[in-house]
Amino acid sequence: MRATLYILACVWLAGCAPADEVAKPPHTASDQPDVQKIAATYRTLRAMTKEPVFVDPGLAMLCRGASQTEVEAARKVSGPHAHTAVSIFMNDNAAGAFGKPNATYPVGSIIVKEKEALGYQSTTQPRERAKANDGVGGMIKRPPGYDPAHGDWEYFYFEDANKVESGKMNSCIQYHSGAAGKDYVFGGWAGGG
Repeated sequence: MRATLYILACVWLAGCAPADEVAKPPHTASDQPDVQKIAATYRTLRAMTKEPVFVDPGLAMLCRGASQTEVEAARKVSGPHAHTAVSIFMNDNAAGAFGKPNATYPVGSIIVKEKEALGYQSTTQPRERAKANDGVGGMIKRPPGYDPAHGDWEYFYFEDANKVESGKMNSCIQYHSGAAGKDYVFGGWAGGG
Protein backbone atom coordinates (compact mmCIF):
# COMPACT_ATOMS: atom_id res chain seq x y z
CA MET A 1 0.00 0.00 0.00
CA ARG A 2 2.81 2.41 0.93
CA ALA A 3 4.56 1.65 -2.36
CA THR A 4 1.39 2.51 -4.30
CA LEU A 5 0.96 5.79 -2.40
CA TYR A 6 4.63 6.63 -2.99
CA ILE A 7 4.28 6.01 -6.75
CA LEU A 8 1.08 8.07 -6.93
CA ALA A 9 2.74 10.94 -5.03
CA CYS A 10 5.73 10.89 -7.41
CA VAL A 11 3.47 10.91 -10.46
CA TRP A 12 1.39 13.73 -9.00
CA LEU A 13 4.48 15.81 -8.14
CA ALA A 14 6.00 15.24 -11.56
CA GLY A 15 2.83 16.63 -13.11
CA CYS A 16 3.18 19.78 -11.01
CA ALA A 17 6.59 20.85 -12.29
CA PRO A 18 7.12 24.60 -12.78
CA ALA A 19 6.19 25.88 -16.24
CA ASP A 20 9.81 26.41 -17.27
CA GLU A 21 10.57 22.76 -16.57
CA VAL A 22 7.67 21.34 -18.56
CA ALA A 23 8.94 19.79 -21.76
CA LYS A 24 7.72 21.54 -24.88
CA PRO A 25 5.96 19.30 -27.35
CA PRO A 26 8.06 18.49 -30.41
CA HIS A 27 7.37 20.45 -33.58
CA THR A 28 4.88 18.68 -35.79
CA ALA A 29 4.57 18.83 -39.55
CA SER A 30 1.34 20.80 -39.19
CA ASP A 31 3.02 23.72 -37.39
CA GLN A 32 5.93 23.98 -39.85
CA PRO A 33 6.03 26.51 -42.71
CA ASP A 34 4.83 25.05 -46.01
CA VAL A 35 7.15 25.70 -48.98
CA GLN A 36 4.28 25.95 -51.48
CA LYS A 37 2.45 28.48 -49.32
CA ILE A 38 5.64 30.53 -48.86
CA ALA A 39 6.16 30.56 -52.64
CA ALA A 40 2.70 32.04 -53.09
CA THR A 41 2.87 34.59 -50.26
CA TYR A 42 6.53 35.50 -49.62
CA ARG A 43 5.98 39.15 -50.54
CA THR A 44 3.79 39.51 -47.44
CA LEU A 45 6.87 38.85 -45.29
CA ARG A 46 8.95 41.71 -43.90
CA ALA A 47 10.93 43.44 -46.65
CA MET A 48 14.54 43.63 -45.48
CA THR A 49 15.65 45.70 -48.47
CA LYS A 50 13.97 49.04 -49.21
CA GLU A 51 14.51 48.50 -52.91
CA PRO A 52 16.26 45.85 -54.98
CA VAL A 53 19.99 45.67 -54.25
CA PHE A 54 22.20 45.20 -57.31
CA VAL A 55 24.76 42.40 -57.28
CA ASP A 56 26.95 40.65 -59.83
CA PRO A 57 25.11 37.62 -61.32
CA GLY A 58 27.96 35.27 -60.44
CA LEU A 59 27.81 36.37 -56.82
CA ALA A 60 24.02 36.32 -56.84
CA MET A 61 24.19 32.60 -57.68
CA LEU A 62 26.21 32.22 -54.50
CA CYS A 63 23.19 33.46 -52.53
CA ARG A 64 25.01 36.37 -50.97
CA GLY A 65 25.30 40.04 -51.66
CA ALA A 66 28.36 41.81 -52.98
CA SER A 67 30.31 44.72 -51.58
CA GLN A 68 30.58 47.94 -53.57
CA THR A 69 34.21 47.04 -54.40
CA GLU A 70 33.10 43.65 -55.79
CA VAL A 71 30.35 45.28 -57.87
CA GLU A 72 32.81 47.79 -59.33
CA ALA A 73 35.26 44.99 -60.15
CA ALA A 74 32.47 43.01 -61.86
CA ARG A 75 31.53 46.05 -63.94
CA LYS A 76 35.14 46.35 -65.16
CA VAL A 77 35.14 42.72 -66.31
CA SER A 78 31.57 42.18 -67.47
CA GLY A 79 30.38 45.69 -68.29
CA PRO A 80 26.96 47.12 -67.49
CA HIS A 81 25.21 43.82 -68.34
CA ALA A 82 26.56 42.18 -65.21
CA HIS A 83 23.83 43.30 -62.83
CA THR A 84 21.26 41.39 -60.87
CA ALA A 85 18.99 42.95 -58.30
CA VAL A 86 17.82 41.10 -55.17
CA SER A 87 15.06 41.85 -52.73
CA ILE A 88 15.16 40.09 -49.35
CA PHE A 89 12.13 39.08 -47.29
CA MET A 90 12.04 37.47 -43.83
CA ASN A 91 9.41 36.40 -41.37
CA ASP A 92 9.54 37.81 -37.83
CA ASN A 93 11.54 34.83 -36.51
CA ALA A 94 14.35 35.40 -39.01
CA ALA A 95 14.23 39.20 -38.89
CA GLY A 96 14.56 39.09 -35.11
CA ALA A 97 17.77 37.06 -35.35
CA PHE A 98 19.28 38.75 -38.42
CA GLY A 99 22.24 41.00 -37.75
CA LYS A 100 22.80 39.82 -34.19
CA PRO A 101 26.34 38.60 -33.49
CA ASN A 102 26.51 34.80 -33.45
CA ALA A 103 22.79 34.59 -34.20
CA THR A 104 21.14 31.21 -34.23
CA TYR A 105 17.90 31.37 -36.16
CA PRO A 106 14.88 29.85 -34.43
CA VAL A 107 12.94 26.96 -35.92
CA GLY A 108 10.42 28.35 -38.38
CA SER A 109 12.66 31.18 -39.63
CA ILE A 110 12.02 31.99 -43.29
CA ILE A 111 14.41 33.94 -45.52
CA VAL A 112 13.55 34.62 -49.18
CA LYS A 113 15.69 36.21 -51.90
CA GLU A 114 13.89 37.41 -55.00
CA LYS A 115 16.28 37.77 -57.94
CA GLU A 116 15.72 40.04 -60.88
CA ALA A 117 18.18 39.79 -63.75
CA LEU A 118 18.46 43.10 -65.53
CA GLY A 119 19.61 43.47 -69.11
CA TYR A 120 19.51 46.30 -71.58
CA GLN A 121 16.97 46.54 -74.38
CA SER A 122 19.17 48.30 -76.89
CA THR A 123 22.60 49.74 -77.42
CA THR A 124 21.09 53.11 -78.35
CA GLN A 125 19.40 53.41 -74.94
CA PRO A 126 21.82 51.70 -72.53
CA ARG A 127 19.99 52.87 -69.41
CA GLU A 128 16.69 51.30 -70.38
CA ARG A 129 16.43 48.11 -68.38
CA ALA A 130 14.61 44.93 -69.36
CA LYS A 131 13.52 42.45 -66.72
CA ALA A 132 14.48 38.83 -67.44
CA ASN A 133 15.19 35.45 -65.79
CA ASP A 134 13.54 36.10 -62.43
CA GLY A 135 13.96 33.49 -59.74
CA VAL A 136 13.18 33.16 -56.06
CA GLY A 137 15.31 31.25 -53.59
CA GLY A 138 14.79 30.74 -49.91
CA MET A 139 15.52 28.83 -46.77
CA ILE A 140 13.43 27.60 -43.87
CA LYS A 141 14.88 26.62 -40.49
CA ARG A 142 13.49 23.16 -39.70
CA PRO A 143 13.39 21.35 -36.33
CA PRO A 144 16.62 19.76 -35.07
CA GLY A 145 17.39 16.58 -36.96
CA TYR A 146 16.24 17.76 -40.42
CA ASP A 147 19.84 18.25 -41.62
CA PRO A 148 22.05 18.81 -38.56
CA ALA A 149 25.27 18.85 -40.59
CA HIS A 150 24.01 21.97 -42.40
CA GLY A 151 22.13 23.89 -39.72
CA ASP A 152 18.76 22.15 -40.28
CA TRP A 153 17.90 24.48 -43.18
CA GLU A 154 15.58 23.43 -45.99
CA TYR A 155 16.22 25.29 -49.24
CA PHE A 156 13.85 26.08 -52.09
CA TYR A 157 13.98 27.71 -55.50
CA PHE A 158 11.43 28.55 -58.17
CA GLU A 159 10.83 30.67 -61.21
CA ASP A 160 7.16 29.63 -61.29
CA ALA A 161 5.46 29.47 -57.87
CA ASN A 162 3.58 26.38 -59.07
CA LYS A 163 6.86 24.51 -59.70
CA VAL A 164 8.95 24.78 -56.53
CA GLU A 165 12.09 22.71 -56.03
CA SER A 166 12.84 22.19 -52.33
CA GLY A 167 14.71 20.07 -49.82
CA LYS A 168 18.36 19.45 -49.05
CA MET A 169 19.54 21.09 -52.26
CA ASN A 170 23.25 20.40 -52.73
CA SER A 171 24.02 23.62 -54.61
CA CYS A 172 22.47 25.72 -51.81
CA ILE A 173 24.11 23.65 -49.08
CA GLN A 174 27.49 24.04 -50.76
CA TYR A 175 27.25 27.81 -51.03
CA HIS A 176 25.72 28.43 -47.61
CA SER A 177 28.42 26.37 -45.93
CA GLY A 178 30.56 29.48 -46.44
CA ALA A 179 28.40 31.14 -43.77
CA ALA A 180 28.41 28.24 -41.31
CA GLY A 181 29.65 30.57 -38.58
CA LYS A 182 26.56 32.75 -39.09
CA ASP A 183 24.05 29.86 -38.97
CA TYR A 184 24.44 29.55 -42.76
CA VAL A 185 22.96 32.99 -43.48
CA PHE A 186 24.79 35.57 -45.59
CA GLY A 187 23.95 39.24 -45.27
CA GLY A 188 26.36 41.15 -47.50
CA TRP A 189 23.46 42.93 -49.17
CA ALA A 190 22.84 44.58 -45.78
CA GLY A 191 26.48 45.41 -45.19
CA GLY A 192 26.77 42.46 -42.81
CA GLY A 193 29.05 40.18 -44.85
